[in-house]
Amino acid sequence: MIATSPKSELPATLGPYHVLEPIGAGLGGMGELFLCYDPSLDRKVVVKRVPSGCGEELLNRFHREASLLSGVAHPGYAHVYRYWMVDGRPAMSMEFIDGLTLRELLDRRRKLPLDVALCVGWAVAEALRHAHLHGIVHRDVKPANILISHTGQVRLLDFGIARFESQADLTMPGMVVGTTSYMSAEQAKGEPVDDRSDLYSLALCLYESIAGVHPFRKETPEATLTALLTHKARPLWLTVPGTPLAVGSLLSATMSRVRERRPRDASAFLSRLDAAWGRAGRDREAYMAAFMASIRAGTPFESILPRRGMSAWLAGFLGFSVGAALVGILVAVRLLQ
Repeated sequence: MIATSPKSELPATLGPYHVLEPIGAGLGGMGELFLCYDPSLDRKVVVKRVPSGCGEELLNRFHREASLLSGVAHPGYAHVYRYWMVDGRPAMSMEFIDGLTLRELLDRRRKLPLDVALCVGWAVAEALRHAHLHGIVHRDVKPANILISHTGQVRLLDFGIARFESQADLTMPGMVVGTTSYMSAEQAKGEPVDDRSDLYSLALCLYESIAGVHPFRKETPEATLTALLTHKARPLWLTVPGTPLAVGSLLSATMSRVRERRPRDASAFLSRLDAAWGRAGRDREAYMAAFMASIRAGTPFESILPRRGMSAWLAGFLGFSVGAALVGILVAVRLLQ
């Protein structure tokens, strides 16, 4: 049952939950999200509801997301508590995660410290690995679908356009599904996608998080799509001097338009990231919680994670030195021409 508040069109209840406020949209802006209170367990939940008058495609996506999230549990996803019908429309209640999306963080700070960005990347890659092992391709990995809680947990959101590799796609052949700025080349062309397409999108998110700029974004979606299909991203060590060359090399390879040049799967990506990053210990959540505390306080965040082998300072210094030397060589060659 659904009850409506007399003061507004906002429903007072959705099933057993008391509606507190609307909090946005899901399913690519085509769903309705509400922050609600569950009196039986004294907790907040998020309720996602299909809007009235939606088509069969959206209904299929909604049901598929509920099925995926309830059947493939992982710490990197929001948990689904319940799925039911509200006046003929499907709705589901999900875990409420108090935090900010990667998109909101980038809008506030423009870019993230290297270790923070790679903590996010590591967590999302682990979530993707779990999904891929179950035959699920997300198809819409982007900053707006990556949520960082104030306690340091990273969650991958919105499986509304994900699909099982063993099932026929819900879209027509050749139809482009996803977000233009973060699509792989094959996805942008409407070709079949696989695990490596999600990794491409993740690498784009990490590049933007570290560099503070999207390597392909232009004034219009069409121009962005053209750049994505024809240009290569500027090497990260040139954009952000001091970035470890191995990290930049991994992201460049993962953003290759030729999917065979990318890491073969999320496990291979994580293995290369571990070697390139040299992170010591398993304290990512505590580190991310400290970063999120700095966001709330509006203070700079300069903490770094310990490294295996050479110090972070030395690694950064060497990366900067090599980058500066290569830039000098390029300038000298041009002057001699």
